[in-house]
Parts: sequence; C-alpha cells; structure tokens
Amino acid sequence: MDRLPVIRVKQWLDTWDAAEWAPDEGLPEPPREFYVGSISIRMLRELAGVSRRQISERKSASDTPGYQRAHEVERSNKIARYISYGYPLSTSAGLRPEDHADLIHPGWLPSSIIVNIISPGEKRRRAGKSVKLAENDAISVQSKAGLSYLEIPEVGSSGLEPLEIIDGQHRIFSVDSLDDVDENYEVPVVFFNGLTQAWQAYLFWVINVEPKKINPSLAFDLYPELRSQSWLERGEGIKIYQEHRAQEITEALWRSESSVWRDRIELFGGRVEGHVSNAAFIRTLMATFVRRWGADHRIGGLFGSVDREGKERVLRWNRAQQIAFLITIWNEVAIAVKTSRDAWAIACRDSYGGLSVEQKRKINPHDLDAAFAGPYTLLGTDQGVRAVCYVFNAFFQASYSEVGLEEWESDNEAGNATSDVDVEACIKSLRSQKSIFSFVSSLASSLVQSGFDWRTSAEPGLKMGSQESALRQASYRGSSGYKLLQDNLIRHLKSAKNNLVRNSANDVAEMVGVK
Repeated sequence: MDRLPVIRVKQWLDTWDAAEWAPDEGLPEPPREFYVGSISIRMLRELAGVSRRQISERKSASDTPGYQRAHEVERSNKIARYISYGYPLSTSAGLRPEDHADLIHPGWLPSSIIVNIISPGEKRRRAGKSVKLAENDAISVQSKAGLSYLEIPEVGSSGLEPLEIIDGQHRIFSVDSLDDVDENYEVPVVFFNGLTQAWQAYLFWVINVEPKKINPSLAFDLYPELRSQSWLERGEGIKIYQEHRAQEITEALWRSESSVWRDRIELFGGRVEGHVSNAAFIRTLMATFVRRWGADHRIGGLFGSVDREGKERVLRWNRAQQIAFLITIWNEVAIAVKTSRDAWAIACRDSYGGLSVEQKRKINPHDLDAAFAGPYTLLGTDQGVRAVCYVFNAFFQASYSEVGLEEWESDNEAGNATSDVDVEACIKSLRSQKSIFSFVSSLASSLVQSGFDWRTSAEPGLKMGSQESALRQASYRGSSGYKLLQDNLIRHLKSAKNNLVRNSANDVAEMVGVK
C-alpha cells in the first residue's frame, strides 16, 4: 500500500450554513474540505475511471445510474504528443521530433486534474454489471500529527477504480498513447472525497461552463444530470441549454439530406407557404421536446426531463440521437401522408395541382407529397408543426417504459457530434430499435390516416364543403389555434385503432385535462 502526502484545503464559509441542501436531488451537505497532491500520471491512470451509463441501471431508476463521458481519442493523442515534445511539435504531426530537436520543449501540465474518491460500498457500472467498491480496494484519507495523506491500495480485483474523473480525463487518458512516461512525470490533482454525481456535475459546470470554456449544450451531454437541476432553473443554465439545443436541432433538420424539412425551414425570416420559420420551429421545440419538468406544466420534454411516477428522470440521449429521433418521426409522418387516401389528403393534392410549376418549386423544392408539404396542409404551418411535436413528445412519455426509450444508446464514442455522418448512424440505429420505431410508425399513421382533417382554412375545397368544416379549420389559425389543434388531436387519437396509441392518448388526456 502506497501513501501519498496531500494538503488538506479547508473551504467553508458561515454563509453556506444557511443553504437548503437537497439530498433528494443528489445534493446533500457536501464535504467541507478537499485535498491537493502530486501523483504520477501513470499511477493516476490506473486508479481513475469513468462511470459509464448502462441500460439496466437506468431502467431500475437507481441512485447511481452513471454518466457517459465524452472521450475524444484524437484529443488525448494530441496531449500525449504535447507531453512528449511540447509545443509546437504537439500541433505539427508531420514533423519528426528526431529531425527537429530545436523544437522540442517541455510538455508541462500545471493545471490540476480533479477527481472524486469513491467511498467504500458505493456502486458503479462496469462491463454491464453493478460493481461495489470493496473496503480493501478503496482509497482512504488519513491524518496524523497535523499531516494528511492518502492510503492507496494495490489495484483491486473488483474491477472498480477507486477514483472517478470529474475534470481532466483527456489528460489522464493520454497515458494510453505514451510508452515513455515514467514515475517522474507527476501532475497536480485535487481530490474530493465522497462527492455525489450531482455535486460532480455542479463542479464541472462552474469550472467549464460558467467561465465559458465550453458551450452549455455540450455540458448537458457530458452530465445529463444538469438538465434537471433546480439550481440551474433559477439562473440561465437551463434556458441557455434549451435555446442552444433547439437551434442546433432546427438547423440540422433544415440541413440534413435525410430530413423532410430540408430547405423548408426559413432561416432568414422569409415567408413561404408550406414552410415554417426558424423562430417558430425553435419555439416549438422549446415548448415540447426541449423543456424541463416543472410545477407549471404536466408534460415535460423528452430531451429535457420528464416525471415518471413522481420521480424526475432524464433521458440520456445525446445531440445526434435527439436530431435522429426528430428526423425519423417527421419522415414517418411524411410516409404515412403519402400513402393516405383520406379525403383531406386527396383535397390537398388536387388543389396543389392547380399551382404553376414555379410556385410548386418554391414551396416544395424536393417534390414531397402535396398533402404533407403543400400550401394547403396544416402540416406545413406553425400550428401543425407544434401539434405533431406535442403529440410525439407527450405520447412517448405516456409509453416511456413500454417502448423502452432508455434502451436506445448511441454507438458514437464522443456522444456529442452532430455531423451528418453521426446523425445518419443514429437514424440507422434507431430503426433497429423495434419497439421505439414501431410506435413512431403507428403514431404517425394514426395522426394522418384516421380521418382527422389536416387542411388549412385556405384549401379551396372547403368553400364547397360544409360551413361547419370551414369554421373548424379556420379556428386553427392564430395564437389560439395551437392549443385547440393539440387538444382536438388528443381527443381524436383516443379512438385510434392501435392499442398503444389509444392507451397513450387516454393517459395524456388525463394528464393535461382534455375531456
């Protein structure tokens, strides 16, 4: 057993005693001190691990669900080269150090790495199993004669490292690319003792986000716990996340070749029939998928946080997964519309046929079905987009466990990228999730193939129909039309043929008070 001398740093103010701690949110009264020491980076690599998110742990609503940390191997490799040769060789991979000795400089890492000492008996997920840290595998903090030190055991057999990384994992993992780092290369480390994962998320936020080192959207992917922290609700954190994430998703839907909204979202303030403005799409996402559960509304956001049986939960999908889900549900709606033979769809197509070629090209640049992307369908209006997103967001919460939402995990190691390649991979992955994809398709079909009238009030055929139909469709215009359309859809879907859709509609109707 090794002994590592450390300096005890007491940090506590009397003003903090007035705090109202929140153990139910993972924020009990924290330790009143931390420790600072110097340890070889190679030993630190052996002792420190990262909790990985696992399906079964999240399903059981465990108090220790773990979190997926984004590790970019390329970044760690760059740090490894910096350690070996310093700057500028660290940024010049094409230069051979043996040919440029004059460019070799010290690769110092003077900034502290921050870790947490896992308490004995605590559990983390490793290799798909819940692993408890045994007493003889744990690092203990000891004090004697006014001096403090860490007792570091031999690497245990339990498979659980006694330290977990809060900040600095790329520096630690750089060791994996180094063959020549010996015990003489030490790094400064701050050791917290027994921090909950919620407190670790808080610490990560104040270190990396508040000083604007990284964008908040990335922080919410690294620590999904942040999406449901009430202390952020009081400040700008949650709002910044919502706005940034909604804007990212909207732009991806507009850009992606797989998206039926490609080139049909007006990013620069234009107004085209059958298109939706950038601002309207962002507002829709913030009102549906990207929102936090709160006392002022009963339906949370799948990409924010939801309430399941009185317990707040966070669906830990990363950005690429969220974008892929939105693209998939809208694509399935478009497919269902294309095969619909309902009277409303036929009327939209017939009326669209009377437009000029130039008008059609402007409204529908990718020649989608006119009942989906024409000028006479509510599916191409702000109100229609809000209604579809509202229904999918709410119904998937009602069927949260039945369809196994938490079983879909991204294969993307970084877990954050939103490139077209990453999104396409997630779309393909989502289609392999049979329960989820089946419900997406069933709900899409129920929305547009069950007799609900999706025509706008401008559809020419309405003038020749009943006055009742014309008045009903006209009522969906304006600000009052959003809620009316949503409520009418819920009522309509309570009679859906698909059992899960029907049951979800009844659950949602009860949650939001729709009779």
